[in-house]
Amino acid sequence: MTISLHAQLSAALREQIRNGSLRPAAQLPTELVLATEYGISRGTVRQAMDALVREGYVERVQGRGTFVRAVPPEAPQPGTRRVGLVLPYMRDQLMLDIIVGVEHAVKARGYQVSFAYADERIEQEARDIARLRADGVAGMIIFPVSNVHYDEPIWQLRAAGVPLVLVDRYFPDLDTDCVIADNWGGTYRATEHLIILGHSRIAFAYASTVGLDTTSVRDRFAGYQQALGDYGLPADAQLVWCRPPSSDTVPGVWYRDRLRERERPSAVVAVNDHEALMLLQAAQRSELRVPDDLALVGFDDLPHVMHLNPPLTTVAQPRVDLGLHAGNLLVNRIEGQDGPLRQMRLPTSLIVRESCGAKLHVRQLTGVAS
Repeated sequence: MTISLHAQLSAALREQIRNGSLRPAAQLPTELVLATEYGISRGTVRQAMDALVREGYVERVQGRGTFVRAVPPEAPQPGTRRVGLVLPYMRDQLMLDIIVGVEHAVKARGYQVSFAYADERIEQEARDIARLRADGVAGMIIFPVSNVHYDEPIWQLRAAGVPLVLVDRYFPDLDTDCVIADNWGGTYRATEHLIILGHSRIAFAYASTVGLDTTSVRDRFAGYQQALGDYGLPADAQLVWCRPPSSDTVPGVWYRDRLRERERPSAVVAVNDHEALMLLQAAQRSELRVPDDLALVGFDDLPHVMHLNPPLTTVAQPRVDLGLHAGNLLVNRIEGQDGPLRQMRLPTSLIVRESCGAKLHVRQLTGVAS
């Protein structure tokens, strides 16, 4: 299923207005800020804003900006069937697409969505869950802030029999429905691709803020390790790069220092496209050419990565489908469809562009000049 970028952005902003995250008279960020935040064009942002103006959610004030209308339309009526959606943050296309998928699925079956995001804080996630329970939602879809530690509010939902579906991250010790991407298979194929291209020193890069105990990261790392083992390459702890949180203030600098080491890798599998972008910046600061001197693969296939220089090879996950399947699975549980708990693992695919060096490899094999 393909949903336009402007429709995804307008759906996300519309839900923030409905649930009070964006309050009446609040000023929306500028087109430039939204375009930068979500990795889309200003024209796409303008289309989303035009839709919200037509629907009566926002109004433009010349010379001042765009504001939430004092009385937004379609206020939920008492008794409306609603589900809750709790996300860890709202800053990239992954979250936008999950929102769109959930909203599309549940609306088709007569439900509305109450949305909240936890700003990557477990205590805020707990407050969001409590608020949604107090509002009487029929069930919840949660993308956990963390699955590393015991998360009492989520356990309480399960114990209370509240229909619950987890997305992307899951708790190995908690029996509940979940919908995830094939993270293991995605990084296995990415690593295998680099090995076939002739690389033997391949690093795996991730951020300490989402460590190896996070199930999505753990599964991606396991796929990387398995590919190395299957092709007879040794596991080297020096090639497992965990970027510390303090390095966020100057993107790419920590990776730059790693790339300047004598025993640097010839290729890197990044845990996601955000880390891949930092690595690309680090390579440029180190005067390394991608892919000639360093091959690079990301994960997520966010919209802007095809426009990088060079365009990023990455693993695409079905972002909208994660929301669609989670929404339908939740409504099935709400409406009494029993059966065993499900862990739905959706397929991922390797998108080969220029950063991995595949085209360079072909030219070298065929003797064709670039």
